[in-house]
Amino acid sequence: MYPRKLQVYIGCVSLVGLILLVVTGHRFFTALSFIDFVLAVSILVASIFGVKMLRDNGSISVQLPVLVAAAIILGPAAGAWLGFFFTMDGWELTGKVRWPSILFNRAQFAISGWAAGAVFYGFGGSLLRLSFFEISIPLTVAAIVAFLLNWVLVMVAVSLRVHRPIWEMLRAHFKWSTPTFLLMIPVAYGMAAVYQDLGPYGELIFIVPLATLRYVLALLRHVNNMYKRSIDMILEGLNMRDSYTYGHSVRVGHYAGMLASYMGLAEDRVDVVHEAGLLHDIGKLGTPDSILRKAGRLNREEQLTMKEHPVIGSQLLEAVHLAGCSREFVRQHHERWDGRGYPDNLEGTEIAVEARIISVVDAYDAMTTDRPYRRAMPHAMAMAEIEKASGEQFDPAVVEKFIEMCQGRNLAQEEAVAQRWKHTGTEHAGGQGHGQSG
Repeated sequence: MYPRKLQVYIGCVSLVGLILLVVTGHRFFTALSFIDFVLAVSILVASIFGVKMLRDNGSISVQLPVLVAAAIILGPAAGAWLGFFFTMDGWELTGKVRWPSILFNRAQFAISGWAAGAVFYGFGGSLLRLSFFEISIPLTVAAIVAFLLNWVLVMVAVSLRVHRPIWEMLRAHFKWSTPTFLLMIPVAYGMAAVYQDLGPYGELIFIVPLATLRYVLALLRHVNNMYKRSIDMILEGLNMRDSYTYGHSVRVGHYAGMLASYMGLAEDRVDVVHEAGLLHDIGKLGTPDSILRKAGRLNREEQLTMKEHPVIGSQLLEAVHLAGCSREFVRQHHERWDGRGYPDNLEGTEIAVEARIISVVDAYDAMTTDRPYRRAMPHAMAMAEIEKASGEQFDPAVVEKFIEMCQGRNLAQEEAVAQRWKHTGTEHAGGQGHGQSG
């Protein structure tokens, strides 16, 4: 279900796109030529082979440079019609996208295509004066306007869908594709400029740069997928070493992401908190089995050894060039608000807010799960303990938000009945929660 504001926005953009088709229809059909067919097919081919965005909330293709060039060569009317009917990607053609989104996508491409031609000719541009070896101000402005318009229309839609600010959407959803997207602008410029000198067949020289841009987009997504798989592989290694620590890490990552989102952190920061929560105990891979699997409480010497795991975890992630800034949060997750934590005795806001979030949910999960030397603490008692430690062990503001988030819900019970998580691989042991062991 689309949010109400998004429904209105989709309706407005779609209406503008349809009006453009009506207004420009006569001019488009009276000027049809062979080059219209060639550029239409080129736009369709460039559209079909899209690349999914990192959050799977859309796709990005390389059709916009071809559409902009078509609008310059054939005029605003062609930009609108070719943009509306020939920019469908593979997911839309196979019915994997809902019709309101399809209509919005068609309309926003029609608007962008029309704008490219309208700005070019509105600024006094002329095909006769275009040359690949001479800068054209109207063409430069037209290409930039079309790309920015396409970008803004899509970003506003994503912002309304997830109820987040536009600039956050740019950082969280589009940062990875922005350089490649901007590189499409000179390609669009070149395609339009070359046409005057070389004709339609001259456009073939742009197959290589367009294919290269598409490959770069796919490579960026592949790298992101490999990054996530690397985290999964590390967690599976932890699972093979100690299934309780694995299950605890999955839960802490889940709870930390929930709390970060509830506190209003930006989406990309929520992702980092979730990631740091998953990896916060990865340093226990360096903890001896005699300590990690001990059935009773640790003595002082064993506690000192156990306290090394935040540093070991941070160093491990740094050594494999994994986890970025979340390495610092892994190191800090046992720091205390009053400065009596470890390993660096940080105090108050010296501790990153991401680490302060992990600290609270780490303690909550530790208290609400069974250990060999004690039974799990009831949810209400664990919440009382966390509230009691507010201002000493925990950041009071984070504790306040955690208590608010848990009003009317029992996170430990929700976990106990959950059947599947993003990371799987351990036996689900009923009420003991995910990945429990003796």
